[in-house]
Amino acid sequence: MKSKILTFLALSLFFAGVFSSCKKPESEKREPDNPIEYPIQISYEEFSLEGTQCQWKNVPFNDKVVVINNNEELEKYLSCPEDTYPAIDFSKQTLLLASGKSNSGVLNLSVTDLQQHSFNKYSLDLEITLSDTAVRSSWFKALIINKTSGDTKVRLNTIINNQETIYPIEVPFLDYSLENSDCKWHEFLFGVCDSSDVIMINNREQLEYCFDCYSEGNYPMIDFSKHTLILAFGKIYQDFTLPDTKILQRSSTHEYVLKIHLTSSPSDEKGWAVPIIVNKMHKESYVKLLVSKN
Repeated sequence: MKSKILTFLALSLFFAGVFSSCKKPESEKREPDNPIEYPIQISYEEFSLEGTQCQWKNVPFNDKVVVINNNEELEKYLSCPEDTYPAIDFSKQTLLLASGKSNSGVLNLSVTDLQQHSFNKYSLDLEITLSDTAVRSSWFKALIINKTSGDTKVRLNTIINNQETIYPIEVPFLDYSLENSDCKWHEFLFGVCDSSDVIMINNREQLEYCFDCYSEGNYPMIDFSKHTLILAFGKIYQDFTLPDTKILQRSSTHEYVLKIHLTSSPSDEKGWAVPIIVNKMHKESYVKLLVSKN
């Protein structure tokens, strides 16, 4: 009897050892043969409305990325005659719409990196080059990538570069005129002989203070959210002189120089005015006037 018990115990220990050897230790448990290793570099192509009659609308410009996975979502951001926008195969593709705002002009916008960090998390890196003009600007970038899940989140990272400016630089401008209106510049602008001055006008009230009109509002309008009017004026003893040439230069971040050359003309009038429109100038900007004449 005792020998049977010993035999049974020996067999039990043998089979216990066999079964335990069939189980893999925790240290040997592994992921599937081909696990996904994040982050993954994502390829893309830019989506453009160039050559179509479509325009973007309702773009949030909130420094975030909108993930669009069907035509219904896309049409919330497009205005097109008869759905003429470039086709996207949303069964295989997703559209990313990144947008934001800047307090300076945007010179260049480029994608530097697009990565996937997990099943539904991505990051988009954009490099933005800004000018030093105080013009509030909007920017956006639309990219097509391979289809993503409906709950995809894309983190937006922006790298801001400021344009290196070598002064002085010539500043473009447009001439402004009251010639085809029933308005004329106020006489107080020409009150002192052989004198000249320059002012910056940044709103409608300031502009209307400088002229008289027979009809209210009958003068060329200026969008002061984007532009500044520089008004140079003066009066001299000689015959009336006309502006022959004018040059506007930027000598530093907030300093400008307006150069005007006057040419004599036979007339009894004594006053002259040179109004020009430029991109919106910073409130701390200053314009120095240099006047030369024959």
